[in-house]
Amino acid sequence: MKAVRSAVAVAAVSLLMSGCASNLMRPAASENISAPGADKAKVVFMRTSFVAGAIGCDMFEVVNGELRFIGQLPYGNKITYETTPGDKVFMAYGTAADFMLAKLQGGKTYYSIVRPNWGTGGFAPTPIRNSSRDQPDFDSKEFKDWFSGTKLLEPNDNAPAWFKENQARMQQIYTEYWRRFQTKTDEEKAYRTLRPEDGR
Repeated sequence: MKAVRSAVAVAAVSLLMSGCASNLMRPAASENISAPGADKAKVVFMRTSFVAGAIGCDMFEVVNGELRFIGQLPYGNKITYETTPGDKVFMAYGTAADFMLAKLQGGKTYYSIVRPNWGTGGFAPTPIRNSSRDQPDFDSKEFKDWFSGTKLLEPNDNAPAWFKENQARMQQIYTEYWRRFQTKTDEEKAYRTLRPEDGR
C-alpha cells in the first residue's frame, strides 16, 4: 500500500510539472528554429532546472508598459518568440516576477535560460552570450545540454482567451515587480541584458 501511495505521489508531481501549461501550450510542429527575417528578431527561452519544477512560468514581452503574452514555459521545454528589433523588456512570472532586458538586432536569434529564483518562486530570464568568460555562452556544455534537453512548445488556441482573462491581474504584477527591478544597479541590469552581438 505504501508503494502504491508513493507511486501516486510521484505521478501527481510529474503531472504538475509536465502539465502546468498543457491547457495553453502544445508541442511545436517541428523542433527546427528558423532564422527570422531582416526586420524581425527571435528570442528562445529555455527552462531546464528541476528546482521549482512544479511551478508554472508565464512569459511576456512588455511593450510601452503593456504585456504581450509569449507563452507558458514548463520545466524541460523551450519556446521561441519573434518580435521587432530594438530595446526590449521581457518578464517571467511564477509566484513572483523578474525581468530581462534586450537590445535586439534584426535577422538574429537570441537565447535565454529561465532560472528559478531561490526562495521567491520566481524565475530569472538570463542571457546566453555569444562569447563570455563568466556567463553561459554558445560554446559552453551548459548551453548545448539546455538546448538539446528541451522540447519546443507553442501557444495553442486557448492562449488568447486565458491572457484576456488574466491580463489585468498580470499588469498589476508587472507594475509592482518592475518598480523593484529599477532598484538594481547598472551592473546587475547589464548582467540581465541581451546585447546585439549575442544573437546568431
